[in-house]
Amino acid sequence: MRLYLANIECATLPIAAIKILGQKGFEVSGNWLDPPFRHQLEESSIDVVVYAPLLYDPYQGVDALVLQREDLLRTPTVLWALYPDYLTGWDRDKNEHMDRFLESVAVLMPYFQRHLTLSLFTKRLLEERIDGYQFDVCFLGIDLDSIDRCRYDNQAPRSELTVLWHHRWSTDKNFEGALDVIESLAAKHKDVRFLLGRREDWNELLGTPQTLKDYYGDARRRLDRLGNVQFLSRFGSQLDYWRFLSGIDIAFSCAYHETFGIAMLEKAYAGAACVVPNTVAYPEIHSGAVLVDHSQIELAVDELIQDAQWRAEIAHRCRENAKKYDIRATAEKLAELVRRI
Repeated sequence: MRLYLANIECATLPIAAIKILGQKGFEVSGNWLDPPFRHQLEESSIDVVVYAPLLYDPYQGVDALVLQREDLLRTPTVLWALYPDYLTGWDRDKNEHMDRFLESVAVLMPYFQRHLTLSLFTKRLLEERIDGYQFDVCFLGIDLDSIDRCRYDNQAPRSELTVLWHHRWSTDKNFEGALDVIESLAAKHKDVRFLLGRREDWNELLGTPQTLKDYYGDARRRLDRLGNVQFLSRFGSQLDYWRFLSGIDIAFSCAYHETFGIAMLEKAYAGAACVVPNTVAYPEIHSGAVLVDHSQIELAVDELIQDAQWRAEIAHRCRENAKKYDIRATAEKLAELVRRI
């Protein structure tokens, strides 16, 4: 069966999943997949399309494939709502989803063979905003085997404790809050190394407010003076990133917005003790982590720094939870749903 993944990149559905689908008899291609799987839809004769609606990927700087009703009538198509912000609208000022469902996709809903989303949180979010449609959940996953190999490659002893915040530098990920947490704790724990990524180029398409840029500029000067805070550049490859993660002791998020959280799951499986807000998709997907209110994130990270036994317990709990999201399960569920068409 020839399966086309529209607007789904390998950061979301890793190459390991594509290979598993191939072993199950699917010939997979897609417009955003890595070579040799990358093809345009018109280049191939396709049996089934899995479509994640979007107009434009602001992070990759490329246009998305936009399907019309005629396309859905010609080829059986599954909707996989991987970008719920696009469907509901995201208010950057209020940091919340708007109370609507994108009309251009709503008119297509009767023509999709199935309607999927990526978590129970997004299932509730979408079903509240469009009447008469039920979404099945096809969870995302992480490449456990590759992360394990990277952990094995990076077994050198470490001389200092490391704390990582590694997310988009944006308002919804609460970049200001992360800077505040790191500044406060780095001043208190001079023997701990605090790492902050991913260094942004402030893509204007994301609507980065000038106030956030100014906040960073002021904080950066103070953090540089502390001497134990490091700003990370982009990694050369996914494997380089996973090797890096295997050397992290504590990782945290202070986001206002998360519909699944692959990044924190990767950190958890790589061995970090994780702290996340007790909101949005985090309680559902990240039950092994320390779940606290936003106001308690700094305190939770501080306690993990000071209590080695608790840190080890949380790291074990996080890793065990992350095991539930093996990319094999994602590929198998997707294959099962597509074969039913």
